[in-house]
Amino acid sequence: MSAAESPTAGTPVTLTKPIIVGYDASDGSRRAVLWAAGHAAATGQALVVVHCWLWPFFTQDLGPRTDVKDSGLRKAAEKIAAEGLDLAKQAAPDINVSVRLITGFPSEVLTKLSAEASLLVTGTRGLGGFAGLLVGSVSLHLAATASCPIAVIRQDQPEKGDVLVAVDGSPESDRAVIAAADLAKTLHASLRVLHVRPYSRHALTRLPDPEHDPVVQQALNLLPADTELTIIEDSFAEPSVPGVIVHHANRAVCVVLGAKGNNTLGARLGSAVHAVLHHAQGNVIVVR
Repeated sequence: MSAAESPTAGTPVTLTKPIIVGYDASDGSRRAVLWAAGHAAATGQALVVVHCWLWPFFTQDLGPRTDVKDSGLRKAAEKIAAEGLDLAKQAAPDINVSVRLITGFPSEVLTKLSAEASLLVTGTRGLGGFAGLLVGSVSLHLAATASCPIAVIRQDQPEKGDVLVAVDGSPESDRAVIAAADLAKTLHASLRVLHVRPYSRHALTRLPDPEHDPVVQQALNLLPADTELTIIEDSFAEPSVPGVIVHHANRAVCVVLGAKGNNTLGARLGSAVHAVLHHAQGNVIVVR
């Protein structure tokens, strides 16, 4: 009997990798944990809350002090990790959730852990980020390097809307379509497929034309013929690809993007994805 079979039910059991979410007690990470817990509950996946701490790199005096109860750097880190775990449990009491306290820089630790995850979840920026930044360096690093899809969360309970997937016909775009369709099914939302065509000054070529757009049709062909999803097709020719995506993303429950497109040479993260991560007001999932 294989490890993927139940010894009692007699039917195969799908073993999936867990969702991993980073937590550092910042407001952004709290929203990420709440969203991740809700997503784990909706999909039936396990959730792992990860807190990274750096003090062991700088000192061996991790506490506690003999005259102060519950003191010391290690105790403080354990308290933050436990707080993230409790937050997830409160949000979704029935999920399988655990916590890990790991020594290391968040970008490096979470990149490594992404190989063990089905989805990596992060806030837009943590405690170390600058207040003026819309998305932090850790989130950008993970979007460019993670082995699994990464969800950058701004809203733990977003308003109702479509799941928007921006497509360009690249392999990453095709994988984004599949991920977006799964998310739409989980959220009971419609799926909006958006392609921004090459821009031309000729007015006729700028008109919406999803029916004759081969990139949109390629995306639709990836979906099962019997899908019950409501599909909305959009195709525009405009000068700014990120501008069109951001405009539609702000009316979506989530936007899903491939990490890079056909016009990105040698880069780990496309310019459109970079712009959307910075300027979209809602949640963004980047698929490699």
